[in-house]
Amino acid sequence: RFQHCGGLWSADRHPGTVGSYFGYIGLGQYLNGIAAGHASKAKKIGFVAAKPIPQVLLNINSFLLGARTVDPTITCQVIFTGEWSLAVKEAEATNALADQGVDVVTCHVDGPKGVMETGAARGMYLCGYHVDQSALAPDKYLTGAEWNWGKVYTEMVQARLSGGTIPNFVRGGLAEGFIKMSPLGPAVTDAARQQFETTKADILLGDYAVIRGPLKDNQGNVIATDGQSFVESAVELESMGYLVEGVLGSTS
Repeated sequence: RFQHCGGLWSADRHPGTVGSYFGYIGLGQYLNGIAAGHASKAKKIGFVAAKPIPQVLLNINSFLLGARTVDPTITCQVIFTGEWSLAVKEAEATNALADQGVDVVTCHVDGPKGVMETGAARGMYLCGYHVDQSALAPDKYLTGAEWNWGKVYTEMVQARLSGGTIPNFVRGGLAEGFIKMSPLGPAVTDAARQQFETTKADILLGDYAVIRGPLKDNQGNVIATDGQSFVESAVELESMGYLVEGVLGSTS
């Protein structure tokens, strides 16, 4: 059995012994955005990203849209390093964001440590990714979007051991325990905590839509019309190729 993290699976293109699994971690970045929106005084948040593939773009867009539930004037500056793991470029990108007045930063790179430590050294608030990075900067860490792969992998193995099968297309979010959030840090205000927890409870009900209209991309193209929405499981999100209005940056 071969399971690939991310990507789509089609019966007419892929063998039955291959499968795709991933989690709706954009929901975690949306909650990160809420914490960031409350913490930002400059109304400028930042994102250090590796490559402009759909999963990364959804995380960037979700981070900004979460922040804009707090203040619709907030912008998010994104810098793509072009590498999944290159600490020097990640530190340079974080410093560049700080130089532009960004006061809250998150990322989607393999090793967030450099972004967290550089951001903290520049006085920025931090939203983590992959795992809990609060120990790196406890006073500046707001929360973080974490993977919970232990649960996912254990369930796959148990399914096989019991004689069952693993679906060829496996997805889950906060409600299914595929992702979780870092504990809220001491810099999170009561107002931020209340909105964070209320939204988290709504997400736990399932079928939550971060991408909902009216919404345009940052080139002015309509993504979702008024009343239109794409819930977390919408397959359209897995081929996302745009940055939403309010994100400063380009996918090219």
